[in-house]
Amino acid sequence: MNHKRFRFVHLTDVHVQPELGASRAWVTAIQAVLTLRPQPVFVTTGGDAVMDALAVSRQRAVSLYRLFRDSIDALRMPVYHAFGNHDAYAWARNDEVLQKVPGYGKEMFKRFLGQPHTYFSFDYAHWHFIILDSICHIPPFDWVAEIDKQQMDWLSRDLARVGKWRPIVMITHVPLFTIFPQYDSGTTSAPSDKMIVRNAKEVRHLFKDYNVQAVLQGHTHVVEECTYTGTRYISCGAVSGDWWRGPRLGVHPEGFVVVDIDGDRLTWEYVSYGWTAQST
Repeated sequence: MNHKRFRFVHLTDVHVQPELGASRAWVTAIQAVLTLRPQPVFVTTGGDAVMDALAVSRQRAVSLYRLFRDSIDALRMPVYHAFGNHDAYAWARNDEVLQKVPGYGKEMFKRFLGQPHTYFSFDYAHWHFIILDSICHIPPFDWVAEIDKQQMDWLSRDLARVGKWRPIVMITHVPLFTIFPQYDSGTTSAPSDKMIVRNAKEVRHLFKDYNVQAVLQGHTHVVEECTYTGTRYISCGAVSGDWWRGPRLGVHPEGFVVVDIDGDRLTWEYVSYGWTAQST
């Protein structure tokens, strides 16, 4: 066993906006990360950085991305970002002219956050980390949760390169697997292809023989863990809680996940940073 110890933080579903005190809360969350001891060696974000870029003006979308970036730039360690459905600029606007505007779709996210790609991988110590893009555009004005064929091909090659012994963490905005619909909508409710990655079974088939220790997920704003064949599917709550209106479902407060690695062992904790919802 490799006995390297390190910590990283996962922040998901920030949904930053100027309303409801959200921009101040975002600063508070970043300050909470900076006070952790030991400090994380890197930070990941899980998508839905901004409240919504799908249906707003370009001016509004740019202002939201600036709010997000201005706070996260205070972090002194590397930051790796996953893409969320609310991060896509103008996909929900019924105007085909916007498709030719700079920043359309995923381009604004990539430009503001300084990432040339929305899916990629990196290494720390002997661990391998894979950022997936679970948001697939359905032209002209819709989306579904899916890992597209090009990304599936890339994932297959990336896993083969890493090999079967090294521990792996995957990060996705929309969950691969979750029991959220059962306790939210009803025990026999089927999740939609906007609630769960619709080809998650095929994704798991790609990695089932590899050492995928955990999948960190967002989108649902709840804290949850379910495990299947040794892989832990961890839904990581939300920095925004119930979209800045208090705890999600009354029990999942605004917070983020702290992950500690000790050799080949992964433990995690959900940390509430003490935000109280504002009325305006």
